[in-house]
Amino acid sequence: MQSRHLALFALLAAPATGFSPVAPAKAHASMVRAPLLRPATVARGVTAAKPAQMVAGGIGARVVQGATQGAVGAVVAAALSAFTEPVVNRILVQRISVMQSIKEMDVEKSKQFFKTTLTTNFLKFPLFEALNAAMMVLPAPDAFKGAITGLVFTTATLPITNYRFCKSMDMEVNKAALFKAYLPTVGRDIVYGISRNKLNTAMRAAFPALLLSSPGRAALLFPVVCGACIISSPGNELRGYYLQPKEKRLGMKAFFKPVNYARSTFAGALIMAISLSIGAAVTGPLQVMLSALKALALGA
Repeated sequence: MQSRHLALFALLAAPATGFSPVAPAKAHASMVRAPLLRPATVARGVTAAKPAQMVAGGIGARVVQGATQGAVGAVVAAALSAFTEPVVNRILVQRISVMQSIKEMDVEKSKQFFKTTLTTNFLKFPLFEALNAAMMVLPAPDAFKGAITGLVFTTATLPITNYRFCKSMDMEVNKAALFKAYLPTVGRDIVYGISRNKLNTAMRAAFPALLLSSPGRAALLFPVVCGACIISSPGNELRGYYLQPKEKRLGMKAFFKPVNYARSTFAGALIMAISLSIGAAVTGPLQVMLSALKALALGA
């Protein structure tokens, strides 16, 4: 599931299987929507800030904040995914049980795979979080913003997602593999983006008090990401079907079993939600620390 969302995650994020992901509604970046910009009331002769400049500044700040949160989430998800993603991917594509997939886990290979998860997460997570943060400022419906986020993100990162998937499954990496399952992946990530924005809006309205603290925003982010991963999971299953090696591909009836669907979906959703929630909780204190260090450096 990491491609997205994982992937995740989302990472990310999305798990390399796909929850890019992804796999990819951010605590700091998008849990608190920017207030609507209104013309400032100023005395005659004083020039007010231009709305366009104010919007640009708001977008820039949110992009930086979203990218920071995504980077922190990328490290957390990489550590989780190095060991869990191969397990989840085997369940998704090979349709084996959780216990069987765990038994096939190789600790040494997972340590090596960590290098791949960390590198790809640093490319994918900040990009998705920054893109989604920028879209949240625009005066457009949640569905439109989520769709654009999913489309742009998936199109830009599909080769990275598929490269990571191949590495986690010890499969050959070639040109065909890097662009495999584009339509199921982009469909999944569009649904993920729309769902995440709508769930974000609903959670903000239902629990406004939690938005006042970093831990509260992180707590709100967990169900948003987890719910978006689950809602978009049918696309993830379809992606898994097309990622099967042709010589070992199961038929539709044999592949789409509810028990396997539940296993891969909930594992990927939890990994993505945990990683981004931790990233959201750490972002606030991290930004304060960086600001303090910058102030000390300038003062020196």
